[in-house]
Amino acid sequence: MQSPLKILFIDDHTGLRDGMIFMLQNRNPSFSIIGVGTIPEAVKKLNEDKDIKIVVLDLNLDGENSLESVSKIRGVKSDIFILVYTMYNDDIHVEHALLIGVQGFITKEASIDEVEKAILAVGSGNTYYNSVASKVLHTLLPQNKGKHSVHNEKSYLFDNYKSLSKKEKEVFIHLAEGLEVVEIAKLLGKSEKTILNQRTAVYGKMFIRDRHDLIEKAKLLGLLF
Repeated sequence: MQSPLKILFIDDHTGLRDGMIFMLQNRNPSFSIIGVGTIPEAVKKLNEDKDIKIVVLDLNLDGENSLESVSKIRGVKSDIFILVYTMYNDDIHVEHALLIGVQGFITKEASIDEVEKAILAVGSGNTYYNSVASKVLHTLLPQNKGKHSVHNEKSYLFDNYKSLSKKEKEVFIHLAEGLEVVEIAKLLGKSEKTILNQRTAVYGKMFIRDRHDLIEKAKLLGLLF
């Protein structure tokens, strides 16, 4: 008897999540799928069940962004396979997913047949990217980087973001959300001087001109939807 392939399906749309789990398990009896709606729930399940092999992840979870979600998941289980399953099919979101090393990328327009194929491919240690993701992946290959200046600029922005400390990333996101220094200080339990220093570091490392530029860069990074 084939051993079950344990999958954690993370999506905050309960009806869609439960419907997909029902169809996938009926279609493939080897799938053993647990559904959750938040990253804290996902972390709890990953800690409880070390046999989970794949995470199917929606990029836009309430209160979570894709970059932070992936890092939190891998913080629990570094060798987990991640299949992004999202409504977003634009180059920016695809590129960010690829740059953080996900094994698969498909959209919610995919047929149940394609979702099953993607899960089986990723679960076998392979990759599975839809047509848009495959094209973006091609531009990220070392031999092609000089041919696509737009993608190079976005990759450079992503590298700058990665240079921020964890606290600086928090300040960056809160600034992008429109909060002022005094509000961020109160929210994070820090002094205004500390937040001012972190804001200065964010502006310097990210080469930010003003608040409008900060918001635009946050959108490019997929931190604001």
